[in-house]
Amino acid sequence: MSASANPQAILQSWGVPELQARLKFVLTALFIYCVGIHIPAPGMDPAAVQAFFTTGAGAGGLLGFIDIFSGGALSNFSIFALGVMPYINASIMMQLLVAVDGRLKELQQEGEEGRKRISKITRYLAIFLAFVQGVGFVGMIMGDMLHVLSFNGFTALMAVVAGTCFLMWLGDEISDKGVGNGLSILITIGILISVPGMIVQELQQAALDNARLGALLLFLLFTVAVITAIVWIQLSVRKVPVQYARRQIGRRVYGGQNTFLPLKMAQAGVIPLIFAISVLMVPPTVLNMMKNWGSQYEMLAGRYTAFQQGIWGGLLQFVLVFVFTFVYVAVTFNTQDIADNLKKNNGFIPGIRPGRPTFEFLDKVLHRVTFFGALYLSIISILPILINAIVSKVTNVQITSFYIGGTSLLIVVGVALDTVQQMQAHMVMRHYSGFNK
Repeated sequence: MSASANPQAILQSWGVPELQARLKFVLTALFIYCVGIHIPAPGMDPAAVQAFFTTGAGAGGLLGFIDIFSGGALSNFSIFALGVMPYINASIMMQLLVAVDGRLKELQQEGEEGRKRISKITRYLAIFLAFVQGVGFVGMIMGDMLHVLSFNGFTALMAVVAGTCFLMWLGDEISDKGVGNGLSILITIGILISVPGMIVQELQQAALDNARLGALLLFLLFTVAVITAIVWIQLSVRKVPVQYARRQIGRRVYGGQNTFLPLKMAQAGVIPLIFAISVLMVPPTVLNMMKNWGSQYEMLAGRYTAFQQGIWGGLLQFVLVFVFTFVYVAVTFNTQDIADNLKKNNGFIPGIRPGRPTFEFLDKVLHRVTFFGALYLSIISILPILINAIVSKVTNVQITSFYIGGTSLLIVVGVALDTVQQMQAHMVMRHYSGFNK
């Protein structure tokens, strides 16, 4: 667990020339991203876009979920309308394919050259997904998929696909010349860019209602507590001790050191939450496309809304996140390979024989850690809903405009921790004490 951050060291980091240059590059890249969010894609009618995302099929549902990660670029249908979601989806698909496909797994084990080839395949897959998503979005907004073949439709499609390609390049540039993971930082800024507007809106309403101000303060207090818990759990690691046997070759002795194998409680990250929320958001998105059904649509939409906002909807989300966490960890974390690598390198866990006993021990420990990690992610996924319910029960005021989901909190906190750790690494390299006391 990391120690407390030193504010003086954070300010001192700006005095390091290399780190200052990296931070300036990140700020410049983020400025370009924020400007691009508000540049409309050519060929699209702004009135049709606004109608689609306010009263049409784009109101809420899966498109609303994607819009959160694009910083509102999708609802504006700007050149960055697709954001980096196609690349995220492509990365998840490649992780799963590498785990189940022998040829891709061998390619990954070829070292740096193999990883570069997999990264190249991932980018091509991301461009393909961006093209498919762009066709769907442009066709839905224009009212007919065939309109994509028109000049305006094709121009808008090429603009948003090019925007995704530019963001992939910009993310790589931030990772290479800046601080932190570039794509993750872009997603984080997309999430946070709407927070000031939410706060202003709530404060304006609170100025007319004192009870609402108390509800907002209580909500923010709960949010700070949740963020603190996320930070603590994100840094929690189950350390499995590992020893390496000594080997003497000639007069030199190799091995003999003691280390540990870190098993993070939050091993799956936010992927299970993205899977679960995507599944839950499909029905309302489909329902929005059936508005011309009249009374049947109103009946189905009302029933699903009641289900989603009720206890059974929260329970379903809890179960989906829990199950997806186990599935994702099982696919991406191979304890058999770890046990084999330890045996090849003369490593062993004290008290456990190499080979199959090591695999069984690691598998048992991983299942225990994953259980608590899945429970943690499942609670986080429904915690904002519970906080809103508690606040409204205590104060009789419903906080509607200021809402950040559990997935958003996990992404923002995780990216912030990773960025601070990378900045601290730069400080240590320059012979500073870092951010920790």
